[in-house]
Amino acid sequence: MIRDLHHTVLLVRDFGRSMDFYTDVLGAELVSRDDDRRGDFLDRMFNVPGVVIRLGLIRLGGEIIEIIEPVAPDAIRTFDGGEDRFGIARIGFEVDDIEGDVRRLRAAGVETLSEIVDMSVGHYAGGKVVFFRDPDGILLEFQQPGTPGQVT
Repeated sequence: MIRDLHHTVLLVRDFGRSMDFYTDVLGAELVSRDDDRRGDFLDRMFNVPGVVIRLGLIRLGGEIIEIIEPVAPDAIRTFDGGEDRFGIARIGFEVDDIEGDVRRLRAAGVETLSEIVDMSVGHYAGGKVVFFRDPDGILLEFQQPGTPGQVT
């Protein structure tokens, strides 16, 4: 039925700030960017007239993340996010050099929620992990498995 993960959507408050964070700080590849997306398709999709969004597609590894800032109307915030429903718990990224990546994050002003943690139990054994937040408070995770590509 499901063949693969297609994309993850992040609803953000400041499109430019988020695009800069994901491309400049995390090194994502910019796939496309539209600072003024609107039209009948969006109105029908959200079932709300007059939808305007800023939309960017970025690629991190083999995954696509869709960054959206709702511009008008506010009604789409409750359809596709907002404080009225649960959001994404976190997005985890596999890295090869967690210490170097954390130094780079901190140099860019990003605070980690802890020091890098060496995992010693269960399916995490041999790996390292650290959590941090994007500019909108979305929880992100760098994970360096003991064996590259290992599902941990």
